[in-house]
Amino acid sequence: MAGPARQYSTKQRAKRIELEYFKRPHPFRRWKTILSLAAPLVAGLWLVAHAVRDDQTIYTSGPVSIGHAMFEKDCRRCHVPASSQPGAAEPAAPRPAASRSGAADQPAAAGPVAVQPAAAGVAPAGGGFWLKVTDHACVACHAGPVHHDAQAQTPSCTTCHVEHAGRAVLATLDDHLCTSCHARLALKPGHQPRFEPRIAGFARGHPEFAIGVKDGETVRRVRLDRRAELEDTAQVKLNHQKHMKVGLKGLDELQKLRGAAHIAARKDGLQLSCTFCHETDPTRATIRPISYERHCGPACHPLDVDGRLPGAEAPHDQVPLVHAYLRTLFLEAFEDCQALRGQAASGPEADARRKRCQDLELLPATAGAPAATEESGDRPRGGRLGRRGEAAEPPAEAPPQEDRPRGGRLGRRSEAAEAPVPEPPADAPRGRRLLRGGDAAEDRPAETRAPAGPGVQWVAEQLQGAERLMYKQKCEFCHVMTGQPGSLPRTEPTAIPVRWLPHSVFDHGAHRPVACAECHPAATSTETTDVLLPSVTVCRDCHHERGGARPRCVECHLYHDKSRERPLDGPFTVPQLAAGAPRRDGRSP
Repeated sequence: MAGPARQYSTKQRAKRIELEYFKRPHPFRRWKTILSLAAPLVAGLWLVAHAVRDDQTIYTSGPVSIGHAMFEKDCRRCHVPASSQPGAAEPAAPRPAASRSGAADQPAAAGPVAVQPAAAGVAPAGGGFWLKVTDHACVACHAGPVHHDAQAQTPSCTTCHVEHAGRAVLATLDDHLCTSCHARLALKPGHQPRFEPRIAGFARGHPEFAIGVKDGETVRRVRLDRRAELEDTAQVKLNHQKHMKVGLKGLDELQKLRGAAHIAARKDGLQLSCTFCHETDPTRATIRPISYERHCGPACHPLDVDGRLPGAEAPHDQVPLVHAYLRTLFLEAFEDCQALRGQAASGPEADARRKRCQDLELLPATAGAPAATEESGDRPRGGRLGRRGEAAEPPAEAPPQEDRPRGGRLGRRSEAAEAPVPEPPADAPRGRRLLRGGDAAEDRPAETRAPAGPGVQWVAEQLQGAERLMYKQKCEFCHVMTGQPGSLPRTEPTAIPVRWLPHSVFDHGAHRPVACAECHPAATSTETTDVLLPSVTVCRDCHHERGGARPRCVECHLYHDKSRERPLDGPFTVPQLAAGAPRRDGRSP
C-alpha cells in the first residue's frame, strides 16, 4: 500500500531559487557597462575630430545632387540664417512679371529678389541642426525667375528641389510637384486664366495642343482639334503635296548642286525629302528658317529676268532693290549696245555682245560695223570705252540734235541743253551704285522728271515689261503682293512661325528615329493654311506610363524661363565653389 504523496508548498519552491544571482560578476554584464560608457565617449571624440577638420559630412542626411557635389562638405553654403545670406542684401537677377514665353510680358525692374515669407523656407529663431535652407541661398547662384505673375502663391525652391536624395539632377522632378498646383490652378484676384486650369497629368487630362492664330491685330489661341478655326496665317503660298511629288522637275539639277543627301531615290524617280528644306540648327533641337538661296533657288525657282539677257537674275530682296537692279541692268545693256556702234571688233565675245544687242533690237539684225559717218540719235558722242574695254570709234562731226545724249553716259544730264540743271534729278539712271535702293521714276511727279530721250524711253519700256514678268510670275508665285496702281508693289512679310508651341520645349534631335510623316502629314497637304502639327494623341502613342518614352511634365515644360536668368560673370570662382572660400567681393559664401 502506497504511502502518502509528497506535497511541495510555494515556500519550499521559493527556497530553491537563488535570488542573489545578479550580484555575481558576469562577462555579459561587464561588457554592457563598458560599451555604454565608451560609445558616447567615442562619438564625442569623433565629433570633435570632424569639427577640428571642419568636415561637416557627418551631419548630412544623404548625398547631395550632382550639381552641388563640389561643396558637399560645406553645409554652410546653404544652411545659414536668412539675415546672413549673401543674396539677402544684394541685387539678384530680376524676376519677370510674366510667363516664360509671353511675347508681351516684360521683366520687372532689377532689385533684390522678393520671397514670400510664407513659402520662402525662412529659418526659425533657432539654428544648428534645425536651420533650413532659404531661397536666398539658392538665388545666390541660381536666379530663377518666377513661373507666372498671376499664380496665387510662389513655392520655395526646396519645395520642388529636394536635396540629400542621392546623386540626382534637381531639375528632374516628379509630376506630382506640377499637378499639386495645376490640378486645381488658382490665380490672384483680377487675373483671367490663360491656360488650362485642370491638368492631372499627360496621359490623363492633358488638353489638346493650341497654337496662336492671328485675327486682325490680335492673336487668339485655337486648339488643334477645332479644325474649322485652325488656320496657318503665314503670308506665303506653298503646296507641300507638289513639292513632295515623285519625279518633280528640276531635281536632277538640284541633286548636282546640293548632292543626294536630302533627295530620295524612289522607284518612279527622285523625291525631295523633308530634311531638304527643314534643317535643324547645330543643336538639332529646333528647325532653321527657310532660306530662298538655300532651299528654293536657283534650281527650282530662279529669278531670271529676260531670256535676251542670259545669266541675269534679280536679287531675292525688297521690291525697291529689285526695281533698281532691273533699271540698272537695262541701262547698262543699252549703253553696251551703243558702244558697239561703229566697232569692227570680232571674236566670240564681241559676237555674243552683238547678238544680245540684236535680240534687244538695239542693233539691226544685219548690223556689222556701221560706218563712221552714220548719223544716229542714240549714238553717244565722244570717244569712250565699251563695256568690255574696246575703244569705240570716234563719231563723225554732225550738227547737234536735241535727242542726242550729251556727255559720255546716257541720262547723266538733262537732254535739254537750253535748261541745264546743277544736279540731275534723283530718278535719272546713274549706274548700279546710285540706283540701289532708288525709287521708281514712275512714282515721281511728272514735273520733276528729266526730259526723256530715246535711251530713257527704251529703258522705261523694257523695265515695265520685265517688272510685270518678275512681280506677277515670279514674286507672286510664292509671296503675297499688295500695292496701289501706278506705284511699286509691296511684299507682305511671310511671318512664318519660328515656334508653334512656345509654352513647351521640343527637341527634334531626340526624335530622329521617327519618320517625319508620322507627326506631320505634309504629303497630303495642298493648302497653305493647313496646320501640320501632331495632335496630343500622337505623342501619347510613345509617351505613356506603360513604357517607352517618358511622359513626365518636365520632358516638355520648364518652370523657370532660362532666357531671364542671371547674366554671365557670376560672383564665384571655381576654387571658391570647390573649397568654400570667400567670394571675389570679399564676402563669405
